[in-house]
Amino acid sequence: MARYRVRFARAALQDLVRLTEHLLAHESQTDPEARIREAVEVLERLPFVGRRAHGIGEQDGSLRELIVPSGDSGYVLLYRVGPGRWVSVLAARHQREEQYH
Repeated sequence: MARYRVRFARAALQDLVRLTEHLLAHESQTDPEARIREAVEVLERLPFVGRRAHGIGEQDGSLRELIVPSGDSGYVLLYRVGPGRWVSVLAARHQREEQYH
């Protein structure tokens, strides 16, 4: 089975830094980077595993959200499955946040 390649948009990388800094400031034992790495491995094999992102104007199903469990909550990755076997992670947020930044 051919694998997809995953890349992160600059905004998504900034989101990950923000999430990590927040967790470090609050002495959390959760490691968002480890959970995100596991999610990337899933996306490399099964890019359509995430739910369709509704209400964002996408009709073709290429824009999706992947829930990344962590402790009693987790993270949500917004990503697009594109041509050429690429998955582009566009944003990341904690599940308790209302929307992507």
